[in-house]
Amino acid sequence: MPVPFIDLADEERSGAAGYLRFVEEPDGRGVRGALFIMSTRGEPLEFTFSRIDLPSSVLWNASQARRHAVSSLMKALFGAANRVPDLLLALAEEIPDRVFYEDLEVQVPLCMVATELSGLSERPANALRLSDSNSLVWPHGHPAPGELAAKTIQLLDDRRLILEPFERVSLGLQEAFDS
Repeated sequence: MPVPFIDLADEERSGAAGYLRFVEEPDGRGVRGALFIMSTRGEPLEFTFSRIDLPSSVLWNASQARRHAVSSLMKALFGAANRVPDLLLALAEEIPDRVFYEDLEVQVPLCMVATELSGLSERPANALRLSDSNSLVWPHGHPAPGELAAKTIQLLDDRRLILEPFERVSLGLQEAFDS
């Protein structure tokens, strides 16, 4: 007679979260980017990556060049993805301020994770304190309670999976480009 059990994974609709990372190359000539989609249980579902040269003309200032590179990488990563996450997360310090207001309108709820290193001089009105040193900033407003994005972020927070996946993305980029 088999041991009776309940598979808790079947009991919970596990959402999917997409993590965006943008890292400058060691020589400073390009930017590497990745979109890592995982379940709220931390299980990898998809990893898409690319790189782009930073415009090096004297006609570009450094912040414009980075913004252009990050926007271009996002378009490529979003276009290559096979899955649509319920929520996108990105590190505030890696995304130029105006990308989501002037360059791209993302059709998925977006959450910027602002760490103490993000350089945010003040806490924006659309920010939610996560811990003493981390906040969640919702550029286009908080999801309403009960919405899938709100449930997804709560499950990620409960499982301490808000920041850890960004490190996995970094390791994935390093393995993809440096091996």
